[in-house]
Amino acid sequence: MTDENTEESIRDVALRFCLKEEQQRKININETHECSIIIVGSRGVGKTTMVHRFLEKDETPKPTIAMDYSFGRKAGKSLIKNIAHVWEVGHLTSSLVSAAITGSSLTHSPHHVTIFLMLDLSQPEILWSTFEETLSVVRNAIKMSYDDKTTEELKHRRVKERRRGLEKEVDPFPLKLCIIGGKYDQFKDLNLDKKEIVGKTLRALAHFLGAGLYYYSSKDKILIRRIKDLLSHHGFGTQLSGSKCTDYEKPLMIFPGSDDFSSIDLQFLQTRTSAILDTIKQTYVSRIPQEYKSHEIILEDPSNDPNFNEPIVDRLRAQREEEISILLHNMLEGRTPEIPIPDPS
Repeated sequence: MTDENTEESIRDVALRFCLKEEQQRKININETHECSIIIVGSRGVGKTTMVHRFLEKDETPKPTIAMDYSFGRKAGKSLIKNIAHVWEVGHLTSSLVSAAITGSSLTHSPHHVTIFLMLDLSQPEILWSTFEETLSVVRNAIKMSYDDKTTEELKHRRVKERRRGLEKEVDPFPLKLCIIGGKYDQFKDLNLDKKEIVGKTLRALAHFLGAGLYYYSSKDKILIRRIKDLLSHHGFGTQLSGSKCTDYEKPLMIFPGSDDFSSIDLQFLQTRTSAILDTIKQTYVSRIPQEYKSHEIILEDPSNDPNFNEPIVDRLRAQREEEISILLHNMLEGRTPEIPIPDPS
């Protein structure tokens, strides 16, 4: 055998080994060096600020127009560094969330994806409507990204991860889920009755979906440390410490599977699983009526924001706007040239 053939053979073996290792990494449900966190939820609740604190970015946060991707590396037990992929969805659509889910599938198993659903605690009057819309979008994104078999496997895995016996009223979410109550610094000043009904409702939602529940504020050092530890746990696989807190006068911290409906005491009748969410909703909206905002939100033009300067794009845009302006002027003056219509034959 010639040296050239030997070299080719070694290269082929190495390539097969790498491809096999990569494929195994994508389907391994237990071990991985890469995880993904997908952050969705209320606008202006501090998602970007939270990501910057986690990844220790010094730059000033700016509004997320569609979706931002970033990542962090952390030394692990082996020579290979652990990688946390962070997808922050600014414009809530199933297609964008699905894109993030699909992107995560390129490097690891879907069992290593965690959804962070952030809600604005300071606005109880739109809290449920925001949750409902966000959950619906994420569910649709999962249907777009995974087949029914994969979804069932994910749910089965969530059931096995529960710390205690599964109540028959519980329906675990297919992907790992954390519900984050943002702007706690403003929420804590509300009256106790409102804080209690919000807290009980979020506890019931988290327990029903097999999720964790954590209050957060970008202005509280303890809560910042707590959320960074949570992100590190789901992004790098680090140990998560801390004790459960269910005192409505304090920031809640409840791990998945550590709660139960009897201790939540939301006072709703036991019903079939498919109707639990609607029952929780009716209990909440009867106490705090919801304002459903129009989806036609007028956003500031990002082209006027110096943070989004793109000289070439801006120049082409200005040229096209000038052409359109001239065309409109000619139309108003009645000087629009006839547009030739091609003969279909």
